[in-house]
Amino acid sequence: MKAPKRLYRSSASRSILAIACVLAPPAWAQQAAPEPAQTVPDSEAVADPLATGQEQEIIVTGTNISGVKPVGSETVTVSRDQMLATGLTDVASVLQTLPQVQNNPNSGGSGPVYRQGGTAGYGGNSTQGTAINLRGLGTSATLTLVDGRRVVPSGAATTFTEAIQLPIAAIERVEVVSDGNSAIYGSDAISGVINYVLRKHFTGIEITGRGTVTRYNNQWGGSITAGYDWGSGNVIATYDYDYREPFANGRSKFLRRDLRPLGGPDTRAVDATLGVTGPTLIVGGNGSPYSYYTLPPGAGQGTGFAQLTPGANLVDSADYTDFLGKQKRHQAALIVNQDVNDAISVFAQGFYTKRDTLSRAYGNSRLGNNITICQGSPYYIGGAPANAASSSALCGGAPGQLVAVDPLLFFNGPSVTSNPAETISVTGGFTGKMPGSWKVDGYFTYAHDSTCGICNYDNNANGAALSAEITAGRINPFTTSPLTSAQYTTFMGSNVQLAYNTFYDSVLKLDGPLFGLPAGSVRTAFGGELAYNRQHLVNGSNNAFENNPTNNSYAVTNDTTARRTTASAFAELFVPILSAEMGVPLVRALDLDVAVRYDHYSDFGSTTNPKVGATWRVDDALSIRGSWGTSFRAPALTDTNPRNFSAAVIGVPVANGSGRPDIGFVFPGSSSAYQIIGANPDLQPETATTWSAGVDFAPKASGFRASVTYYNTHYSNQIVSQNTGLFLSNPTNAALFASYVLPVRNPATCVNGNPATYDPVLARFIAEHPALYNVPVLGACSVNVIVDGRSANAATTFQDGIDVQLSYTFETGIGRWFLSANGTRILNQTLQTVAGGMNQRVLDTYYYPVSLRGRGQVGWSKSGFAVNLFVNYVGSYTNTIPLPNQPQSKVPSWTTADLGINYTVPKGKTLLGGLRLGLNVQNVTNEDPPIVLTRAGNNFGAYDASNANILGRVFNFQITKSF
Repeated sequence: MKAPKRLYRSSASRSILAIACVLAPPAWAQQAAPEPAQTVPDSEAVADPLATGQEQEIIVTGTNISGVKPVGSETVTVSRDQMLATGLTDVASVLQTLPQVQNNPNSGGSGPVYRQGGTAGYGGNSTQGTAINLRGLGTSATLTLVDGRRVVPSGAATTFTEAIQLPIAAIERVEVVSDGNSAIYGSDAISGVINYVLRKHFTGIEITGRGTVTRYNNQWGGSITAGYDWGSGNVIATYDYDYREPFANGRSKFLRRDLRPLGGPDTRAVDATLGVTGPTLIVGGNGSPYSYYTLPPGAGQGTGFAQLTPGANLVDSADYTDFLGKQKRHQAALIVNQDVNDAISVFAQGFYTKRDTLSRAYGNSRLGNNITICQGSPYYIGGAPANAASSSALCGGAPGQLVAVDPLLFFNGPSVTSNPAETISVTGGFTGKMPGSWKVDGYFTYAHDSTCGICNYDNNANGAALSAEITAGRINPFTTSPLTSAQYTTFMGSNVQLAYNTFYDSVLKLDGPLFGLPAGSVRTAFGGELAYNRQHLVNGSNNAFENNPTNNSYAVTNDTTARRTTASAFAELFVPILSAEMGVPLVRALDLDVAVRYDHYSDFGSTTNPKVGATWRVDDALSIRGSWGTSFRAPALTDTNPRNFSAAVIGVPVANGSGRPDIGFVFPGSSSAYQIIGANPDLQPETATTWSAGVDFAPKASGFRASVTYYNTHYSNQIVSQNTGLFLSNPTNAALFASYVLPVRNPATCVNGNPATYDPVLARFIAEHPALYNVPVLGACSVNVIVDGRSANAATTFQDGIDVQLSYTFETGIGRWFLSANGTRILNQTLQTVAGGMNQRVLDTYYYPVSLRGRGQVGWSKSGFAVNLFVNYVGSYTNTIPLPNQPQSKVPSWTTADLGINYTVPKGKTLLGGLRLGLNVQNVTNEDPPIVLTRAGNNFGAYDASNANILGRVFNFQITKSF
């Protein structure tokens, strides 16, 4: 990892910095067209940055060696001006406009979706965080850095790196390397690295106000940045505030439960899930079709079925469920640099984020809007059909009737989930000059992240306690008046899941020249890193898992801590093989870079990852590059700690068509299973082998640049939660999943609850793999088979593709023009869910990456004015999870246009000097997303959030004044 470097800058290193900042002008930069970057051969990029007179901080992503840009890999750089000009309010939204960024869950097609608006009903993203997914291989395969340094992880039940680490006002640029980089940075750098480079040198005050207006909600914010440079050092401080209004699902036709206007079904009532204006008896289930009966107004004790009216008075629950919750975000950053003397410089950096999100949902956070009326209650509906009642755990195993109620009345409004999150990170370090143009860098980081995965305060109902109150006649389930505070107290509680992540990181690195070759100086960097990560989870579930109506205290209190120490050693060698001075035909320069990193983890062992890169500059315009390396991702602490989450269902019937004679049956065609899911302490790192090859063409003074890169990634040992329903479905699957299946033969003397009487195989497995939550169904003595559905290193993904970047800048009498195109074409993506299984082609299918994405730009600028028009393209793909009884269908491509108009008053001209005004419009033509009708379980959809959005035309306003 790289610590910030305050380096003297020669003419060669000035060119290096220009290349690092504008290696390939992004096709979506909404600003005046930049000057074409001057191409500098890698052999000239190694001039000693400490040898001349002016200090400048240079941070380059993808290498540990000062003064050398990454060899063999391509870097895309997004400048601060480009980010501001988009009008988007956070850096994550800016990065999601890159064609290389996909928004699907992960390379296995499932898992959390860390994006705003992808969190309704949690959806695996309980903390409502945001992360970047390069190549669509999963957010955990993308490494996010700040100034080349790791940041504290976030999350409660799962772990991710929050993408909105800093306000845009604190960021100088973002560098994206879409290539494996574990040889440089260690874990997570499989699909690439995103590095937020902080502003370091600014004198003055800068104030920005901004607003975003959509047809559904508004967002407002502002920032202030102040800095001062006193020659031998500088300080810069930034504060940013952002407020977002809530956006209810019901405001969009794509998010309503009634999808008939879009050609879909009316899903206001699906099986036992329905929104109603008054109490409604639910009849059916267990194989019988569902029907509904509305109770008369004023119903009470002794109500008979004959008094009910067939049907339900439905409401659309989308009107009371937020797609985007109300959110407030405070962010601050402070950066201080100081030269102690001619040889030593020190720095300190700190940044802070506090985010509060409140999201509403229809129904109680635990029960939804269904309550159970037990047999024997005075409110039990007499004369109802036999299938209106079934054995209920909330009734102690006695029959119970399910009644849907209006939660706005019965539970006193929609449930509200709070998701506070707070992050603080402080880093201090130094850079020292040594003899022979060597230097030493060191830093120490302390960071802490706290978040609430599930914070339902005073709206989490104990279903058994509520049913007991109804049975005792103290609560009328058919009431038309709100319950009293005393009544709520008898069954209502809270459910909280608090997570605390702590991170310590220290790095020491030496960097300098070794010896000279005819082509230049051989340079190296080597060092070590020691990191410590702790995740502490407090899960207090008041009433969440409690079936005892006499106990209204916290039913499950889980307090667990997982720790990890990582010790690493790394080395990198840069070798200039040929240079222009050597007179070799067709060779302006030929450079080689070799890196290797060793990481030892205290919990699972060691891994070593190399990388080799080479760049051949044919002449001043043309260069050819390539790289090869291995990368890895260490399993997160949440992946390996069963006390974080694990659950066992004891004696659940599973279909058994395996043909295995050693697995018995509990019913014809079904076996009784002990099925366990959740974290797995035996997990090993995910691994990947990546290579790429590319061509860059940039004739001097032409204004034209072209870059084409082919990449290839083989991603193995992926940690996935498998579909246990496949394990015994047929003899072929039984053979593939044999390592996750253990036959059990309990003796006739088996006694439920007494492991000493179980088959030793079952008793030993339970003792070695205790589950945090246990749900008895038929009991342990009925078990014929253990089905191990915990997370496992099971899947393999292969992906290859091509990135293309083109740009052309030219001057005319009416101003400067900028044309560009940035596109990614994924050629292949296959998925093998288990070793030995079939390779499935998943590219261009639902939940997986779309093969073709691109963004083009036409820009003009003159005299402080800049106008940019963009065209965004997402290719077509197949809807592979259509509505029941519907065929798979082709989802059409989606094309939208964005427009940006900006004006900047030149500084010093008038009192308005330094004023910048911006108006940006995303989706100018107000295009709706393609209609994609799907069903997954009881969840219906009308569009695909991974590849489109429903916001329509979005207006962004910005005004900035510099003093």
